[in-house]
Amino acid sequence: MRILIVDDDRPTRLCLSKMLGPLGEVAAVGSGQEALDVFGDALTKGSPFELICLDIIMPGLDGQATLQAMRDLEARHGVAPGKETKVMMVTCCGDAGNVCRAFFKGQADGYVTKPMRQAELIKTLSQMGFTIE
Repeated sequence: MRILIVDDDRPTRLCLSKMLGPLGEVAAVGSGQEALDVFGDALTKGSPFELICLDIIMPGLDGQATLQAMRDLEARHGVAPGKETKVMMVTCCGDAGNVCRAFFKGQADGYVTKPMRQAELIKTLSQMGFTIE
């Protein structure tokens, strides 16, 4: 599985990379713009990510704007509806409004709260349709 982690907090990127590393190839970036560059490049090369872990609150392009731009990139690259990359929002507990907006727009597939626990992460991935062994 190809996984893209997007979080401006380096310790969170490292934690998620460590937890998700056994599941496949992990790329981690610190901003929405970096994420769009890496995500677009992967689409162009025909090797899209299967999972994106996306922080909501980031300087510059926040998670909502980054996710919308990613969905726009997928549409421009001809990704069929229902075949888009699965997105797990990463949020702090007090950020429920942003998570709800992402779900209501049909763009996010799951979410975890910081600080993350391995069990919560695996449960969320399973609910999103991933098989975790």
